[in-house]
This record gives sequence, C-alpha cells and structure tokens, in this order.
Amino acid sequence: MDNRNNFSNEKYLAARNRLVERNEDFINNIYLDIKGLPTVGIGVLLVNRQKDRSWELNYSRVNLLADIANISELDRKNLVSTLEKYTDTLDKHRDEKYQTLASFRKSNFGKEAQVVLGPISFGKNGKSSSWDIFTSEQSKMKFFLTREQTLELYNKISPEYEITLDNEILKTVNCPQEALSEEQRAGLYSMVYHGSTGKARRVADAIGDYWRGEISENMLRSRIEKNVLDAKFPIRSENELKYMEKIKERPQKHSMEKSDTNLAELDLSPTDKLQALIQGFKNDKDGTFTAKALADNADVVANFRDELRESLKQNQAQEVAQNTPQVQEERSYGGRSFG
Repeated sequence: MDNRNNFSNEKYLAARNRLVERNEDFINNIYLDIKGLPTVGIGVLLVNRQKDRSWELNYSRVNLLADIANISELDRKNLVSTLEKYTDTLDKHRDEKYQTLASFRKSNFGKEAQVVLGPISFGKNGKSSSWDIFTSEQSKMKFFLTREQTLELYNKISPEYEITLDNEILKTVNCPQEALSEEQRAGLYSMVYHGSTGKARRVADAIGDYWRGEISENMLRSRIEKNVLDAKFPIRSENELKYMEKIKERPQKHSMEKSDTNLAELDLSPTDKLQALIQGFKNDKDGTFTAKALADNADVVANFRDELRESLKQNQAQEVAQNTPQVQEERSYGGRSFG
C-alpha cells in the first residue's frame, strides 16, 4: 500500500508514460492497426469515432502532426487529402477486422485502401498488428518522424485524455482525485487512452467506494481484478492491473465501518461476495482474515455444518438401503446353490 498522502505529478507522469510505452510501440511513421485505423507514433489515432459510430478524420491532429514533422505546405495538403479519402473507405468498412496483413490485402477493404494509400507493408517494428503506409518508394507520399517528434506529438495530445479522465470518469463516479496513487491514475489514464472508458469508470467507482470507507481493501482488490483483466487484451490489462494494485492509504477518518468479512453487511451479489472471500483468503498471510471471516459469519458456518451433517446422514442411509437387498439376495442365492 502507498502510504503517501501527497501526490507527485512528476512521479505520475513518469509512471503514465512508462505504462503507455509498455502497451504501445514507438512507430515513427503512420500505420494501420488490425481494424484499419490510421495511427502514428505511440498509438495516436488520426480519426475520431462519432456518436453514430461513423469515422471522421481528426483534422487538428493531422495538422499538428504536419507541424511537428515540419513538412511543406504541399505535402500537408497531400497528407490531409489522402487521409480524407481513406477515412471514407474506412467508414465504408467500419468495424471490419483482419488478423493478418495478407487477409487484409485480399479483402475488398484492403484493395480499396491500397488504391487510396498505395502499398501497405508489414510493420518494421516486427508486430503483426501494425501495417505501415507512406513508407515505400511507390507510396503516394513518404512520411517519417524522429523519436523526438514522436514523443512531442504524444505529449501534445495527452492533455485531451487527462481532461476526459477528470471530467468523464472521476467526476461521474464520485472518485476524488486525491484517492488515487500515482500508479492508479496512470492505470486509469491507460484505459482512457485505449478507449476503455467503461472499464475506467468501474475501477474508479471501486476506488471511490474504498476511499469513503464503504468497502474494504480486500473488496477493492477483488473489484479491481474483476474489472481490469480483459481476455481480449491480456498483456495490456495485466500491465494495468499491476499499476492499479498500488493502493493509496486513505485518511483515518475514512476508515471502514463495515467489516469486510461480514458479508451480510455488504451490498453485493452472491458472486461478488464469493470473490471477496476468495480475495481475502488469498491475501491472508497470518490467518487473521480467515479467523475473522468464520467469526463474523458464525450463523452461516453453523448452517453449513448442519446441512453437511444432514447430507452425510442421508448418504449413509442410502448406502445402507442400497446394500441391504444385495446382501439378502446373495444369502438366498447361496442357500439355493448349496442347500
């Protein structure tokens, strides 16, 4: 647990950038992901999803990219025009997804994309999930960034996601900013950066409940793990989970009034109650949680023991009933054979 009450912005930014760079590659050119979304640098999208799920070119980002790359006005117009045409193609094939570049090239989407963009090649970063554009001699244009320019672009757009995190995540679920450790805010930023705003809200909601003393640390850890891990993005979500587990110590005035071992007092579903117990047992180093859980739920334990005894009695009775005819039959059969 993080015992510091103060928040270090310097430490936060270092953790945030480290996590994003761990989940995204440094790609110093424009590329397509497996959904065909035009992206550049450290996962910076060049299109926006609209409310009707259509795609629109993000002109401010494209122009910012052109400024940072310091390209000519003619190249800027060519870049904007080409990406406009490609965005129309992307929108026509919205939500299509291809696991390999070969399958993408063979599809109607891929064929139309190559007409607009020129050759699409396997990413030089060695990842099969990114396909380079504007990098070959036959491309409509050639476009590259230096590592410094890639970082500058990322730093220029990051405030957009910070605003989203504060206004659309933390405020909507009543999670105060001071409830977050530097690592937890970095984890939430990563979720927002990758478009997982629903997941970020659920996790922030759990942190807010913990900060106000409504749930225990064990329950918080259980809810974090349940909501962060995503089978579709296992590596990214595991990285985020490691950051979210750096829990900030709450003020003494927010100490929990309800016992996390007395499940009857917690407003949880049966599944969540079971997960809370499992998480508590997993974290129990000295047997304290187990002993308290048994004491707080003495009636439940007693009922379980009574039911277990009754079940054992019924099983024994059934075994006797099943075996008795067999013994009688064997004896009768023996009498016939040797009488």
